[in-house]
Amino acid sequence: MNSLAQKATAASSPLIVLFAFALPLSTSVTSILAILLILIWIAGCNLREKFTEIFNNPLAIAVLVYIGLHAIGLLWSEDLDWGTDLLLKQWKLLLFPVFLTLVKKNHTKYYLTAFVAAIVILAGKAYLVWLGMLTLSPGSTFTTEGTSHVVYNPMLALAIYVILQNLLFGKNRPLIKTLKAFVFLFLVCNMFITVGRTGHVVFFVLLVVTLFQYFQTRSKKMLVMALILLPLLVVAIYQISPTFKTRITTAITEVQNFRSGEITSMGCRLWFCTNTLELLQKNWLIGIGTGDFPTEYAKINQSRSPGMPNTDNPHNQYLLVSSLFGLSGLLSLFAIFISQLVLAVRINDSLTPLRLAFPIFFLVIMLSESYLQVYETGFLFSLFSSFLYKYFDEEKQLSASSSVNPI
Repeated sequence: MNSLAQKATAASSPLIVLFAFALPLSTSVTSILAILLILIWIAGCNLREKFTEIFNNPLAIAVLVYIGLHAIGLLWSEDLDWGTDLLLKQWKLLLFPVFLTLVKKNHTKYYLTAFVAAIVILAGKAYLVWLGMLTLSPGSTFTTEGTSHVVYNPMLALAIYVILQNLLFGKNRPLIKTLKAFVFLFLVCNMFITVGRTGHVVFFVLLVVTLFQYFQTRSKKMLVMALILLPLLVVAIYQISPTFKTRITTAITEVQNFRSGEITSMGCRLWFCTNTLELLQKNWLIGIGTGDFPTEYAKINQSRSPGMPNTDNPHNQYLLVSSLFGLSGLLSLFAIFISQLVLAVRINDSLTPLRLAFPIFFLVIMLSESYLQVYETGFLFSLFSSFLYKYFDEEKQLSASSSVNPI
């Protein structure tokens, strides 16, 4: 390996740490770092070894097949411009195989710490807005200005889970454990002064996952008791948090009145869903192709709900993929997360709880948005998947299992 390749290889993992930190904070910096990492991946040589590792990883194959469907789907698309644009957006997922060959096992804790630290910064900003110490720009509504609540709250829920599973399953000195407990409470409280409903839902889902992971081998009685008490926690938060209460009551009202013709957040989403289902019924086998969703959706919307806006995204990953590629698209999507779960069972170390929870996290949030298409969460998938589902050599894996804390 020449000196340039050695320097490129040495620089890759620190840049991934910076990437993890920048991901929630700045899309521009994230893009620059992603391009740098691709260049480093090429400059690092050993491309044959890298491709061998990629094609020996079932998750990488599943992701490449999923991306490949976007290219194949152009064959029966009329709008090639839109289809090509959608295909190019998959570069966020294509970064996963690149990360897969660059990440280091002993740097995993740094990737996770950098991501959590960035979320803590955003949470601190939200608290300043909530306390009136930071003024939003005119027209801004959410305390997460600068980072959309659509992506902030799901990432916040994931950061909370990362800290919680480390508190429960990791080995921490008393002072460090106290600090992490404080950060955990700091982020949990932040969850319910911000407005992302998807984040609220996946927070409680991950909490249930945590209860099963912690109590299933310790005490079945405690598990049952915790699950019984969980609804009481939801009710308590509903009563204590005005933001959470308002978002829930507003969602219920909008769902009940979605056929009234009024344009609301939940009303539009329900129309997107029902109209896309009709589109899917007519094209369930091979779909409408990569580029034709906006056009085909507009036709159905005009006949079924002419007062509602058109869309190029039904805000549901399952419906989007199924409408584009039919049954093969849905199977391809599920193959990604089945691969993650299979690898989670095979790779047993300190990251196993997170490895099992991560696909559940995505499977839940994709019900409310096409999160593999969304900029931040597309990169989030690639980043976390690379170090969670990589086959490290046996010696490193055994060492990590006994000595490395996730954060």
